[in-house]
Amino acid sequence: MDIHAYRTDALTPVDRAEATRVAAEYLPADQPGHDRKIVEFADGFAVFAVQPLHAPPDRPIPIGGSVYVIDKATGAVSFWPTYPPGVIAAHYGLLLAADRLIVADEWPELD
Repeated sequence: MDIHAYRTDALTPVDRAEATRVAAEYLPADQPGHDRKIVEFADGFAVFAVQPLHAPPDRPIPIGGSVYVIDKATGAVSFWPTYPPGVIAAHYGLLLAADRLIVADEWPELD
């Protein structure tokens, strides 16, 4: 399996501040009022869409939201199923080690 990712204008290597900026610019919230939770791991940042309303401040990451990964080395963004951060980090690391990251110049068309 390959990781298909899309270029951004990120300054590399990406740190948390840059990941936050890239998420705000390239990854619009699913719906108005939604927030993002950014979880750092060795090779990147997992970005989860979260609903802040009617939830405690230490709310867990929800199941069923949108998940993206911002690659630390390239700043490229890939789309992921709603796996927990540890699972994403493990799979991402294995795919990077196998040289399976494919970075496209153009983002896909949205339907």
